[in-house]
Amino acid sequence: MKSRKIAGDAGAETRIVILESGEEAFAALTKFANEAGITAASLTAIGAFENATVGWFDFEKKNLQENRNRAAMRSLERDRRCCGRR
Repeated sequence: MKSRKIAGDAGAETRIVILESGEEAFAALTKFANEAGITAASLTAIGAFENATVGWFDFEKKNLQENRNRAAMRSLERDRRCCGRR
């Protein structure tokens, strides 16, 4: 994993994190946040994954939805349910 701070103001920073092929994203990002002392953050971009599970809370059904196929990653921005729509 590589990381770099690319912007920052008082109380807000923008960092880029690049994972190695085969690294598990959630574990690597959790480790990065812990080591950097990050207690709250938002993820604004994802490059590519070999395999991924995308999850979101469906407010209408009141449950967690998951999608485990590659097409989910390509359509994430277009799927309004993934954006926290109530």
